[in-house]
Amino acid sequence: MIRQIALAGMLLACGMLSGQEVIANWDFTKGKIDSVDGKFKMRYRGKTRIAGPDGKQYLDVGINNKEQPEGVISLKKYPELTPKGAFRLEVKARLRKQTSNKSYLVLWDNNHFLSLWGPHKTNENAKKGLIVYLTREKGGKLRPYASFGFGKSLDPVYGNPVELAEEQDFTLALEYDGVKKFSFYLNGKLNRASELKTGGPLAEAVYPLVIGDRFGSSFNRFDGQILEVKLTALPPPEK
Repeated sequence: MIRQIALAGMLLACGMLSGQEVIANWDFTKGKIDSVDGKFKMRYRGKTRIAGPDGKQYLDVGINNKEQPEGVISLKKYPELTPKGAFRLEVKARLRKQTSNKSYLVLWDNNHFLSLWGPHKTNENAKKGLIVYLTREKGGKLRPYASFGFGKSLDPVYGNPVELAEEQDFTLALEYDGVKKFSFYLNGKLNRASELKTGGPLAEAVYPLVIGDRFGSSFNRFDGQILEVKLTALPPPEK
């Protein structure tokens, strides 16, 4: 009995009994840009590189104020990086002393479009995948944003403005129940929760994943360092 209880505790700690399953995990503190299990291969863009001492390394998103790409990009489009049900996306990062005047600081992007405007209103590719970013607000605060692509729509959502100190680690998490409800968390505390207009499963992205910048067009690099990114599948909500 004791052994069974101990085993159950180990399984729970691994997320096996809770229904959670890590889809992808990039731990840049270990000095590599591919996912921890080596499944999702990445390459550098622009001036972005791994920096820092052993054991305390990070993805240093390149300082580039020209319209050129930064961050790291997957070598191909991986269907698994568009979760079909409930999920949690966590990004551990820190801002550097400001080097960019851009309003958007992109953390995760396989949507590319940010929002629907002009000809993109009828572009089906613009309504797929997911993008998560911060926007600069008045008074120096930042606000978490995301856009969910559901195939027939691109639903933008936002969190509450927050103060993020430069050169101080923070963890931003976005949770989605796979139905309609989303929640932003900052350092483990609820920032804002609400419901999406459309909801349902995400439509599979047509673009590779970029961490630390937008996929293309007008680039919006994250102005700082990224330590870890983790995408986790969650159990469906109880009915």
